[in-house]
Amino acid sequence: MRNDQQILVIRGALAWILLAGCLLAGNAGDTGQTKPAPGPGRKYSSVERMQIERLRSVHQDRLRIASERHPVALRTGVMDYRAILHAHAEDSSHTGGTRPELLAAARLADVRIIMLSDHVRPERDFIDDSWRGLKDGVLFIPGAEAEGFPVYPMTSVTNKKPDSRDGYVRMIKEGGGNIFLSHVEEKLDWPTADLDGLEIYNHHTDIKDESEFTLWLRGALTDPARLAQIQQGLSEYPQEVFGAQQDYLASIIAKWDRDAQAHRLTGVAANDCHHNQVFTISVVDGDTVEVGYITSRPTSTRVNSGQAAGVAELVRGRKAGDLIARLDLDPYERSLRYVTTHILAEQLTEAEVREGLRRGHAYVAHDWLCDPSGFAFGEGEAGKLRAIMGDAVALVKGTKLKGETPVRCTLKLFHNGVEIKTAISDRIEYEPKIAGVYRLEAWLTVDGEQRPWIYANPIYVR
Repeated sequence: MRNDQQILVIRGALAWILLAGCLLAGNAGDTGQTKPAPGPGRKYSSVERMQIERLRSVHQDRLRIASERHPVALRTGVMDYRAILHAHAEDSSHTGGTRPELLAAARLADVRIIMLSDHVRPERDFIDDSWRGLKDGVLFIPGAEAEGFPVYPMTSVTNKKPDSRDGYVRMIKEGGGNIFLSHVEEKLDWPTADLDGLEIYNHHTDIKDESEFTLWLRGALTDPARLAQIQQGLSEYPQEVFGAQQDYLASIIAKWDRDAQAHRLTGVAANDCHHNQVFTISVVDGDTVEVGYITSRPTSTRVNSGQAAGVAELVRGRKAGDLIARLDLDPYERSLRYVTTHILAEQLTEAEVREGLRRGHAYVAHDWLCDPSGFAFGEGEAGKLRAIMGDAVALVKGTKLKGETPVRCTLKLFHNGVEIKTAISDRIEYEPKIAGVYRLEAWLTVDGEQRPWIYANPIYVR
């Protein structure tokens, strides 16, 4: 087993070295690297999306879409609970948030389930020393990010030492535990047959290939005009700023489609929230600023006007110790509103949540675009589904797949990973003629771009 704690320390150090290097290199937006190919439906780069007129346009479209929202007539017969998987709090030197802060954010964002994913620390037991059960209406389930998975064992595994990956999976699932493949972009060849599912969207994964945007953002910390732009964006359009890098992770979706043809595989979202993207810029003297990167262990570097020309303007008219700016990019509430896993269950209990995830009774949604609650996809007649997302149904005469959303959107139906029907509507029907894995996506148009909104878990037609 690898030492996760040591790896995290190294990653944190490298991240700060990169930040310092960007600042000392000045404010050039050119990274010297080829931009990643745009995802489907994408029109603007992340840097372009950060322009105030783009943020304003997205915001106006979000308001328009919300005003068109209506109840869904198609019924699943169960409750729709908004859940967060892969959440960090008080678990490492690079995590800035606390569990009480996470709870407060969940209540504001109408999140009912938090499945923690602590970074493993030998001195603490990530099950017994964590939160479990209902707290102010929010159900907490303890777990860890370890060995390439978000894991949620039923009981402590601290003193167990499996000698293989397969042994680790068996250990976690013993007695009803759950395990998912994490950071799938690094593990496209990993087997999934014995897992409950995989992260079909991970926010950290989505930003990893954004080198141009990352350098643009970090260069802004010593560029007065760009800094003012980001401050205005965060003040007026905070959720739009957070969503500026949203993309469709095609290679991960393709793995999900392939593997799901062999076995049931639940797609979930990973917020990977830490509340640690907090930057401060303050005056050292008439020629120097200090840039701080705030986690639970604040770190800083100093930059003078000889290293970055914009520093002279930033410090003009200010005295030593003055705070020039504080950019809080990822407060928990903003992250929790961005993307969630909606779990379909009869009751808000740990047993029901775990079973719902095992059976694929769930869908992933970018809630920030529009509240998807009530979304339904399954098999049935009239307004009631006989089978819901994750279920298997027989291929017989009269089998009919149905989907419905609370707003008009672009609906895409897939069979074994191939798009077979598209509808601009709030509902879709399809009578399958051949067996296979059928799943549904919903896309919304904001600021002239198509953005993925909902990913339904499949119906398995046998």
